[in-house]
Amino acid sequence: MQDGKRWALGALAWASLVAVGLGACGGSGGSGGGSTGVGSGGTGVEAGSSGTTATQVTPSAPGTPSAPTPANPPSTSTPGGTTLLGNCEMFPAQAVFNTRVDDTARFPAHASSAQWIASVGATRTFHADWWKGTDPTQPTAYYGMPVNSVDGTAATTDWPILNYDFAASGVSSQSGWPHESDCAVASGGGYTLTHNCAAVPTAQRRFPFPSTNLLNEGGTCNDPNTCGDHHVLVVEQGACRLWEAYAAYKLSGQWYAMSTAAWDLKSLQLRPQTWTSGDAAGLPITPFLVKAAEANSGAIHHALRVTFRDAVLANTSTWPARHAAGDATAGGIPFGALLRLRADFVIPSTWTTQAKAIATAAKQYGMYVADIGSDFYVQGEPSAQWQDATFSQLGSIPMSAMEFVDLRNVTNDPRWSVDSMAASW
Repeated sequence: MQDGKRWALGALAWASLVAVGLGACGGSGGSGGGSTGVGSGGTGVEAGSSGTTATQVTPSAPGTPSAPTPANPPSTSTPGGTTLLGNCEMFPAQAVFNTRVDDTARFPAHASSAQWIASVGATRTFHADWWKGTDPTQPTAYYGMPVNSVDGTAATTDWPILNYDFAASGVSSQSGWPHESDCAVASGGGYTLTHNCAAVPTAQRRFPFPSTNLLNEGGTCNDPNTCGDHHVLVVEQGACRLWEAYAAYKLSGQWYAMSTAAWDLKSLQLRPQTWTSGDAAGLPITPFLVKAAEANSGAIHHALRVTFRDAVLANTSTWPARHAAGDATAGGIPFGALLRLRADFVIPSTWTTQAKAIATAAKQYGMYVADIGSDFYVQGEPSAQWQDATFSQLGSIPMSAMEFVDLRNVTNDPRWSVDSMAASW
């Protein structure tokens, strides 16, 4: 969700989202709150690093795909447990998002866990913030966050110029955050991932979209004043880069977005401190989503993402988050805090394979506080494969069965870096 001082679409979009049960909001620009460098909610505030110089990384070369790239590839796991989307790992195995945290001796409950649980409400229950609809024209059934896959070539990918100022559209007057965004710049027949788009000429700021069958949050709704966060999530196969846009709309043939973020999926590098992404926490979205293929397999090997209302969140962040948003609630939950299903919660054997896999992931990997939204809303992809019973079973997990986790076992290690997502070495 955008900072209240900047994002005027919030009230109208929120009404639309609530009508169909969506609780999460999108990335947040501007300075955000302070960032604490430790996983226990410490006090070391890190300086920002936006600057005015574009940084170019991970260029991609043109190539000929050996086989068509599916628009929405299944998510699978390697024998060692690393999550794959298409042929790309969702970050290295050492990433904190891929690290098990169910050893309570290494990862005890956070000192503020009971306070934070009480602020949300012990009886508040898990809400699966996705559904079974696959028709983007039906917003009451099609919700969740779908993921696109491209290979970067002209066969599957368009690289249009992206505008961060909606004023030219005549539809909205909002202006985004190119200085905290990543874009693609044409280079040597390919495209270079470039940080700080404000330092890139406006006619050179590009973003990869599928050339056909584009999937986005919110389906075919295309009014930035009412259609909400409208995330577009794209995995670029081959180069293995993740591209995520917040409030991405194509209006009169021109693409607009409030913010864009990209990651090299082979790297452990986090975004610059204080930078937003498609999420208020400055984290990626795609690796945390609950995906039907994984749930059907019975094993999910990564953390999930969760939202809470602004009133229980602090306008601060803690590693691995990079950014914060909203009002400053004293003693509130920081962005990036890790929530875990307690070890003493017995997952019923009668639950669906999907529900058991999701609940087990909540125990083993937890869920990171990523954004402002509705309390205890966990995000996933829309898919016809979801079973009705999965939603009702997950909905029986109360906040009283959860606990926030202390990550100081990682952040006190001398090898740890606040700018890296590595949790093991």
